[in-house]
Amino acid sequence: MLRKANRRKSIFITNLISYIAILLFPVAIGGYLYQRVETIMIDNANRTNMGLLEQIKLVAENRFKEVDTMTLQIAFNPKLQWALSNFENDYTKNQFDLIDIMKDFRNVNKVSNFVSDFLVYFKNTDTVLTPSGKSDSSFYFRKMLVYNEKSSDWAVNEMFTGNHFKTYLPLTTIKEGERISNVITYVQSLPLGEEVNVKGYLVVLINEQEFDRLIKQVEKVNYSSIYIIDDRQQIIMSTAKNQILNTDLMAKMGNENGSDHTFNQNGQEMMLSYTTGQNGWKYVSVVPRQIVLEQVLTVKNMAVTLLLLILAAGIVACYIMAYRNYTPIRDVVRTIMQDNIHKREDADNEFDYIKQSIVRSLGENNQMKQTLTQHAPVIQANFLSRLIKGHVETTALSDDSFKFMGVYFEHDYFSVMIIEIEDCREFIMKDTEQEWAHVRFVLSNLSSDLLGRQGYIVEMDRSRLAILQNSCTLDESTYVERATLIEKLQKVSSQRFKLKISIAVSQFHQGVENIGRCYREALIALDYRMIKGSNAVIYHEDITDLETHFYHYPLEDEVQLMNYAKSGDYANAERLLEQIYQANFQSNGISPEMGKFLFIDLLSTIVKVINGLQITDKRQFESSVDPAKVIADCPTAEEMIDKTKELYRIICKFTKEEKTEHGERLYYRIRQYIDDHYYDNNMSLTSMADHFQISLQYLSTFFKKHSGENITDYIASVRIREAKKLLADPKATMGDIALKIGYANAVSFIRFFKKVEGVPPGKYREMLDR
Repeated sequence: MLRKANRRKSIFITNLISYIAILLFPVAIGGYLYQRVETIMIDNANRTNMGLLEQIKLVAENRFKEVDTMTLQIAFNPKLQWALSNFENDYTKNQFDLIDIMKDFRNVNKVSNFVSDFLVYFKNTDTVLTPSGKSDSSFYFRKMLVYNEKSSDWAVNEMFTGNHFKTYLPLTTIKEGERISNVITYVQSLPLGEEVNVKGYLVVLINEQEFDRLIKQVEKVNYSSIYIIDDRQQIIMSTAKNQILNTDLMAKMGNENGSDHTFNQNGQEMMLSYTTGQNGWKYVSVVPRQIVLEQVLTVKNMAVTLLLLILAAGIVACYIMAYRNYTPIRDVVRTIMQDNIHKREDADNEFDYIKQSIVRSLGENNQMKQTLTQHAPVIQANFLSRLIKGHVETTALSDDSFKFMGVYFEHDYFSVMIIEIEDCREFIMKDTEQEWAHVRFVLSNLSSDLLGRQGYIVEMDRSRLAILQNSCTLDESTYVERATLIEKLQKVSSQRFKLKISIAVSQFHQGVENIGRCYREALIALDYRMIKGSNAVIYHEDITDLETHFYHYPLEDEVQLMNYAKSGDYANAERLLEQIYQANFQSNGISPEMGKFLFIDLLSTIVKVINGLQITDKRQFESSVDPAKVIADCPTAEEMIDKTKELYRIICKFTKEEKTEHGERLYYRIRQYIDDHYYDNNMSLTSMADHFQISLQYLSTFFKKHSGENITDYIASVRIREAKKLLADPKATMGDIALKIGYANAVSFIRFFKKVEGVPPGKYREMLDR
């Protein structure tokens, strides 16, 4: 049996190694051939490009020599040289000289079709002279020769200032009358060789069509883009839509010829070839590498197809060989699955040794697993929790640190999602830590299944979990995948486990150092749960541009609410609370911070009402109404307003139950207050309302309802009664009596007494004496 097992093992390993060697041989050959073909194609393309560039360079240099010849012919014209120095002396003679120069210019202009037009600028008189006429520089560049998107000042400053020696300006669109054309502008200072005392400038407009015709032929051959770059590294003309070439790349080009330069442009790999002319100009060809290697890619696709076929055949062969040798391995699996421990010191073959090793290590393995299970997740969870909260110094972390923690980030973009458990009453029986741990475990497993290997799930609090998502790119598919994950998570947790959760999602940020920022964004988004309601998904990018509004809760509304509560009018109190809620959360759209401040104000109003209530058993009432605790347990604004209404309902109920008794007590307290303070000239209805913590209108209405008379009449009757007692004393003066019954002076008292009794107080005293 030992020999048979060893033989099977040897045959299996030998066949497997042989197959792998046979399988890898054609792969290696194909890779080598692909590299050779690619190199040959690139060399051929480079030789073709260099030949075409040399042709363009030869034609271009011949044309530029024509321009140099024409420049010498014009610059050494005797009449022009004389005019540059003496043009301003004799006007009449100068006009005839200009006509002669213009005639000479017309003869020069007929020499080459390569030149579209030319002009001479006289610096001392600001005169532009062309073969067809003359004008000043401003008029010429505004009306006769207009550079596209350039002002006349630009043209004058660019061409007619400083010293120019064979200066070329890049290809530009110009407008001459109704004719629009593309030209290369050539500028030369006059006289030739003068660098300091420049007296004029020669401007030659070179027709683009000659270059364009030749370059188009080259483009048709190899689909390349051609650039002509002068010795100052500026692009004179180009056939590319984007006429910008990487400046670093241009700086790397030497003075000799070059090819097989590759670079990335807009995500596409390009091949660059160039040749240098005698004047230092460079003629550059840029070709997409994909076009050059199109045939190579075809061969590559065929090779990949062949490789896949070979791999498929190899898989089938491996399966057949593995099946033939599967019997000993099946025995091992069965032994591991059985509860019986087979102890044997001496192994007959390798398979028996594997059996004994597995059996002996089961106990140790289980113990190690338990230890790792107890400590590794705790260590990892603690590290991830601190990392998400931004409490880890990320600059000190290395790959070994993450590996030790069992954390692997394959990509560089991160986002944090906070899961807030809103309601799990249908899932748990009792509100215990064990059942809450079960809820978090369910959500963790569910999130892990949906997330896969793209991140981690961490428990942050009793009712809160955080998902750290790791993504490779920030394209539309990434956001779609995240939205799909959130939708599935909410759907499964709601339908299958009866859990209501809210999810706050941060934006994506690059780098491990920005994970803490992602968590803070998710917390900010979670605050908007108060606005959005429970079981909501809130994205940070949706709330970043929201306008901040202040909440609306004027003093008039607070006073009215207090009056409704104190009078037990719950219907109006509920209606006013609903108006406040709609005005702030449905119409105004305030932020969570402003919403919290609003409910703090509403709580303060409730506290004021409770403190101002005259309730017999106030301790029992306060124990049943705890506004701060009730509101703090509400996660959303809708629940907060409902709880606030419930508090007002309880207050109104208590108020109604004691309304009658309290009303009588308040009535007698008001009368007693008037009887005790009638002498105070500062006593008024306003001060009384403030004393009893009720509104002025409620004070008047309440007293009238309980006594049948106005409160002002009652105050007057008390003061009249006391005044009559004092008038009985002949020694008391009118001023003394006025002060003792609450009037500042005798005049006010006499007017008041006469109005109530019909006679002045003096007359009343005389009547008492009689």
